[in-house]
Amino acid sequence: MKAAVFEGTGKLSVQDKPIPELASGDVLIQVNLCGICASDLAALNGDITDYTPPVVMGHELAGVVVESQHPDVKIGERVTVNPMISCGNCDYCRADLDKYCTNIEGIGHDIDGGYTEYVRTPKHGIDTGKLITVPDTISPEELIFLEPLGCCTNAMRETIFNKSVAILGAGPIGLLFTQLTKNAGLRTYVLEPLAHRREMAEKVGADATFDIIPDEVERLIEVTKGGVDTVISATINDQRAIDLAFKVVRRGGCVNFFGLAPAGQEIRMNLEHFHYLGYKLMASWAFSRWSLNESRRLIIDGAIDLSPLVTDRFSIDRAIEAFENARQGRGVKSVIVGR
Repeated sequence: MKAAVFEGTGKLSVQDKPIPELASGDVLIQVNLCGICASDLAALNGDITDYTPPVVMGHELAGVVVESQHPDVKIGERVTVNPMISCGNCDYCRADLDKYCTNIEGIGHDIDGGYTEYVRTPKHGIDTGKLITVPDTISPEELIFLEPLGCCTNAMRETIFNKSVAILGAGPIGLLFTQLTKNAGLRTYVLEPLAHRREMAEKVGADATFDIIPDEVERLIEVTKGGVDTVISATINDQRAIDLAFKVVRRGGCVNFFGLAPAGQEIRMNLEHFHYLGYKLMASWAFSRWSLNESRRLIIDGAIDLSPLVTDRFSIDRAIEAFENARQGRGVKSVIVGR
């Protein structure tokens, strides 16, 4: 089978690999689609280090069970994964904070993931609830968003909101946040440099969109009479994004630096100014079992419009091209077609 293998910073290759063999309790998934995540781009750039190469990347997968050695899993079930396979027994896991477990293996990070034709889900992951089934009515184009939507749903529970919110970035994550904040009754503004993505943000319900040029930023501040109550930065948190977040949030407001950052990026501020401006700063990341269940419910209920988000499809042997497409912000969501 074909697979896109991450071999280290700047090294992604398409290789021929054997179809995984199953041990007792394992499951084999035939991959239909796998979404390209910003974390995979960051790993390839060398900005984050929580990967164990060589490994087949890809954790936003949608597929069908084609072989099962587990008594609770049936062939033909439509599935995705909770890609954080944790111990299931520590204080963090018992508190639904698996992401802080010190014994995590990540699908697509440490063990082979979904940029391929077939992927193995190990018995321990299934026993700890990391295989997620959905009805056959859910399309692969919807199912690949269950994990990223779970990340956003988790952030929505953690973030402090009042009446207005600015979303920085109208990529896939920003567009999910746009819909979640609108569904929560918030006045939602989106800042995005790419016109086609601003148009998509308006399509999924943003109250207004703005370029990130100075005149447009000032217009947002004027429209909101001094800035928004909350900022969710759903883009690469480089210095420009950090400065923009503080520019558009009002005094006493909340900033959630949800997106990843370039290697070595820091936030520096005068602590006295920070004290009196009263900002609430946070950084949500990943998901919980609760938020993935909530994401599953939202998708099944049709509460989030995912239909316009998948715009660019690539075969596995075009994986390098797919990564570059996503890096350049072409379309909205780039996906790799499995089998």
